[in-house]
Amino acid sequence: MATSKMIAQSESDLQRAWFLGGALLLATVVLLTTQSGLPVLFGGETLRSTLFAAALVVFAIGIRGSGSITARRPLGTAALILLAAWTLLGSTLSIVFSSFTSGGVPGAMLGFGYVDSFVEFGLALIAVMQIGRLRVVPAPWNWVPAWTLAAVSLSLLLTQFLSLIVGAQGNTLTTLYILGIDGLVRTTSVVTLGVLALILADRARRRQPLQTESLSTE
Repeated sequence: MATSKMIAQSESDLQRAWFLGGALLLATVVLLTTQSGLPVLFGGETLRSTLFAAALVVFAIGIRGSGSITARRPLGTAALILLAAWTLLGSTLSIVFSSFTSGGVPGAMLGFGYVDSFVEFGLALIAVMQIGRLRVVPAPWNWVPAWTLAAVSLSLLLTQFLSLIVGAQGNTLTTLYILGIDGLVRTTSVVTLGVLALILADRARRRQPLQTESLSTE
């Protein structure tokens, strides 16, 4: 009986962790689509980065030891937590650089942008490969984070390439259109991960009573 209660509690914590992580991811998208006045009035960009970082930490650690999509293995867990910390740092530095843009700091901001992309990609790559290999997330959904990272990376590379070509021709409108496509890919990726987390959390919730009943009859 004690064992069945422990397993039931573990499944419940897993369901809560995945539901919370997915809800936090979707909340960042809601903020993005409604942030016309938020960045100035309420720190919308900072809040969005904070929610995204919180989602990564929840997925990395879980709740009471359950729900970690990296099984709390050091490499994948550290990668997710460092990615969360870097997301917050990047958001803060972007605000600082933006405040000095008129003073001639665009070069530093551009340099940070390259470093930011490189660090984010490296940490994300480690994390998604660990998620795929450890299979805490049921197959084939354990590779969805890797697929979304591939889509975002391909979109970024294509955007950079097209921006260089279009930028040389001085077509600002087309450049903005290309950047908009990249933003759409990123947003779609976050929505995909958030919705998937909610679906898997619901599956865990539905599976929990069946497992408890099975254990109690043994």
